[in-house]
Amino acid sequence: MSIMKYSRKDNRLNVRLMSDFNLNKVREIKKLLQQGEELHLDMEQARFVNSEAIIFLHSLLTRKRTVRITNPPKIFYEVLRILGLHEAWDLKQIVER
Repeated sequence: MSIMKYSRKDNRLNVRLMSDFNLNKVREIKKLLQQGEELHLDMEQARFVNSEAIIFLHSLLTRKRTVRITNPPKIFYEVLRILGLHEAWDLKQIVER
């Protein structure tokens, strides 16, 4: 079973998670993500998002990298709130439905 699918288009890495967003996925995305690429992340199949995944996304955002997230699970917002990032991130700019 594949843990994620990915493709590249122009200056963008498109990743579709096939299961939860955790440290293992972060490591794989880090290997794939090239300097200057945007990350478009489809989380439709993810039921769980851990703090390591949120920290990874936050590090990209603080380095002014473009991140777009589609279909995040409810837990995504809960983890953001717990970490105090729900007000720091411009979710209208980042999250697409």
